[in-house]
Amino acid sequence: MDKVKEFSRINIFFAYAREDKALRDRLDKHLSTLKRQNYINTWYDGEINAGSDWEQEINKELSKADVILLLVSVDFIASDYCFEVEMEKALIKHEKGNAVIIPVILKHCDWKETPFSVLQVLPDDGVPVVDKSWGDTEVALRNVAQGIKLSVKELMETRAKELKSITEVLDEKLHELTITLNRLEESHIVHEILLEEMEKQKKDKAKQDMIIKSLKEQVEEVKRIMSGQQVEVNRFRNEIKKLRAEKLILENSIHSLEKKKENIENDIKRIKKEPINYKG
Repeated sequence: MDKVKEFSRINIFFAYAREDKALRDRLDKHLSTLKRQNYINTWYDGEINAGSDWEQEINKELSKADVILLLVSVDFIASDYCFEVEMEKALIKHEKGNAVIIPVILKHCDWKETPFSVLQVLPDDGVPVVDKSWGDTEVALRNVAQGIKLSVKELMETRAKELKSITEVLDEKLHELTITLNRLEESHIVHEILLEEMEKQKKDKAKQDMIIKSLKEQVEEVKRIMSGQQVEVNRFRNEIKKLRAEKLILENSIHSLEKKKENIENDIKRIKKEPINYKG
């Protein structure tokens, strides 16, 4: 909030000749109401601290100024620094639209052919503050303060519109950012879900890998067992082949013995049928 207030305040810079300091001080006091309302900040070279680079300080404050008061007098026009430095820089800012220049005619002088003569001057009609027609310089200074007040209010209205425009843009950007953040948050949630699913898939894959590894080990064990059994089967086959050969031999032997038996039986039958001859 303080920064917003500071942004809304109008910075007023006094460009004046030292010989006119008393009138500058009185004019500054006439602007006290605007100061108390936090409408303005005023600055003049008397606020430069001892030991500071006074030209650098003046340039810094001049660059920040929204309103530049040229306190015009013979001394001001005669001052090389006031006329050729401060006024020239002020006119450049004015031409760029970065500041409002208000010439304040303090004393009678030939100012109508100066570069700032095309600008609206104060007091009204360019009557100098010290002119006797005012009756009192305080009346003239009040007239000047009121003119400055009008310029300040115009600047503040412009500043308020700028601030409103900036606020609207910021609100729009904030809205867009909020939408973007919401989308990012949704994307983050989806991302988290995907990460969880990926972790789950990784765990499932790890389990599958373990199962596959176990099955491979079992297959290898079966192969090993089958390999051992194949050796045993081959041994059995050789045994069977051997037994079959022995069986064949035995069958042949039996067949031969049966043949012999049959021959013997036939011989016995034949002998029984033949008579026995005894020779004595």
